[in-house]
Amino acid sequence: MRIASKILLILSICATLFSQEYWVRVPSPVTGFFTRCMFADSTNGWACGESGMIIRSTNGGDSWESQYTGLASYTVEDIFFLNSRLGWFAANDGGYTATRIGKTTNGGVNWVVTPFPDSASINWCISFTDSLTGFLSGYSGKIYKTIDGGLSWSASFIDPAGCPPLFNFPKNRIRFFNSVTGFACGGVYDIQGIIWKTTDAGNNWQTYCVAPEPFFDIKPIGIDRVIAGGGDYEFGASTAVSYGGTWIYDTIGLFGVGRDLAFRTASELWMPLSFAQTWAVNLDSGSVGSDWISIPGTDSTTINTAAFFSPTKGFGFGSNGAIVKYNTSVIGLPLQGSIPTANRLGQNYPNPFNPKTQITFDLVMNSAVKVTLFDVTGRSIGVIFSGYKQAGHNTITFDASRLASGVYIYRLEAGDYAAAKKMVILK
Repeated sequence: MRIASKILLILSICATLFSQEYWVRVPSPVTGFFTRCMFADSTNGWACGESGMIIRSTNGGDSWESQYTGLASYTVEDIFFLNSRLGWFAANDGGYTATRIGKTTNGGVNWVVTPFPDSASINWCISFTDSLTGFLSGYSGKIYKTIDGGLSWSASFIDPAGCPPLFNFPKNRIRFFNSVTGFACGGVYDIQGIIWKTTDAGNNWQTYCVAPEPFFDIKPIGIDRVIAGGGDYEFGASTAVSYGGTWIYDTIGLFGVGRDLAFRTASELWMPLSFAQTWAVNLDSGSVGSDWISIPGTDSTTINTAAFFSPTKGFGFGSNGAIVKYNTSVIGLPLQGSIPTANRLGQNYPNPFNPKTQITFDLVMNSAVKVTLFDVTGRSIGVIFSGYKQAGHNTITFDASRLASGVYIYRLEAGDYAAAKKMVILK
């Protein structure tokens, strides 16, 4: 009886845990599609979206009210505030007319809207480091800089060497971590995900080809560590983490596309997976190889953007005017990650590569794993990895520094499962 009681108690706790709502709907003054949100402090926050929509809270998200922009035919793509009064936005109407830049000095009560000087340049991400210095980018791929608060803009230099000829691909987000160091992220589906970095206040940018799919947000996670989130509609969400300048790409094994990155604490990272109507959560700051947890959304709501301004205050914004609030009554997260439904060997990335590449694979259960490398004749070159791996998404790094250029085959064995794929070393 004691054993049976314990089993029932455990099942009850698990059922309660997974049935709890981590996010709850709150009243919204609008019905449109949200694109971005921004909190200047613990009291003042904004969210923007289609039909010229901007909403603001002055009481920490307890209530929200609409702000007038006069841009009913435009989508306000991005919004940025330096403080509770000074802010900007970037808006587009689908590319038919020039990007509109909005500026406010009273928290959005009034907006001064001006067209971007280049009518052929479509821009949708904006960021400022002080009241005069700001940055704008988007579909054009150019990164524009202003030093007069947005009155005039000039194109910064983007070094193509790191990712030719893709260095001018679209940018989706610009973030500066201090006055001189900043990052941009973007790319194009099924072609390339790219990171751009500046260390001289945005005058010059380095280019890094990092992933096969675009990124939509990028944030710091420590000294010399940066994380970007994105993904693909077919293959799911992905991240890339920079360790001292070296970017490591990781497919996290969850369906959906990561549209935003929101840290609840220094180590707990939430990523809304947009159309998948779920959240990806990581308890290790998104470190490569760490487990991601799948958390269901609220009322089948698509969430595109989210932000925390304290461990107990966070909001998400999505389709049909949806606003969700982090539910602090729920304590703890599921310990287990998302377990795949089938074993799978992924294609190494990058490919071709020199000298390092990543090999990903999914396991439905804990298993002894062996990855062997062969040449095209079938001759064994050596063992890439041999050891024990846990169920879930796994990544190993292969260094081919000692091998010559050519086509090779890598084969995974895990229990009764075996699969092989080709890789190309190009030196």
